[in-house]
Amino acid sequence: MTPDLFAIEATDDETRFVWHPSPLLRVPGGALEGGAGFGAALLAMERATGRPAIWATGQFLSFARGPESLDLDVVIEVTGHNTTQARCTVSQGGDEVLTAHAALGQRDFAHNGVWCDPPVVPPPSECPEFRYFKRGHGDFGDLLQLRLAHGRQVQEIGGEAPRGSGDTSLWVRCWDDDDHVVTAQDVAVLADVMPVSFADAIGRAYSGNSLDNTIRMGEPATTGWVLLSNHVDHVTNGFGHGRAELWAEDGTLLATASQTAVLRPYRSMR
Repeated sequence: MTPDLFAIEATDDETRFVWHPSPLLRVPGGALEGGAGFGAALLAMERATGRPAIWATGQFLSFARGPESLDLDVVIEVTGHNTTQARCTVSQGGDEVLTAHAALGQRDFAHNGVWCDPPVVPPPSECPEFRYFKRGHGDFGDLLQLRLAHGRQVQEIGGEAPRGSGDTSLWVRCWDDDDHVVTAQDVAVLADVMPVSFADAIGRAYSGNSLDNTIRMGEPATTGWVLLSNHVDHVTNGFGHGRAELWAEDGTLLATASQTAVLRPYRSMR
């Protein structure tokens, strides 16, 4: 993600920011992409506390539409030697659209490790484009790049299609360079792609509107693409619950994520 897409503006109050989202962060229909709003809230909390995100969760309350700016208000709840607990409210015209909570900080520890592995899939150059958003309309479809590493295209699912295993993998990115430094804002946006995996799992052409997005940050890394390894846990009463790991091309675990989504019949995004 280029820094200008998250160019939040400081105000006289060091815990309040104003943001004018780029049209590239709006999905077809004009609403702000939820992960982008979550990413802006994360950045506001990092700026206000001076500490990097460890864990954060965002609850999507409403849709932000149109060119009107967004207000980001941070409340610092507790500050310790190594960790700060904070929350951020994102509003438009006085109406809340998103609330986020986070733990921020860092500390030295001698026993780092990773106890999960990335799936074995072809590299991005050998994977087909994942057909979801259409390009050429000056919105999120022109920013987000998707390549299908494991699973089925949404257009291949329907009728008597069998259920999938619940595991799919996508190469994803919102930049063009091959040595991009992945930020918490990138993770918030890319993790929000996880609900596209529900269609493959249930064997029907469904998509999801996220109710929430929770991320846990791993090691920072530079990469061209991020491998989003999705795992659908269960679908109950019209809501899908799933999780994902985000891996750099060199195998670095960038973050883990989890989401709940309202499942709706898929329709072409243009």
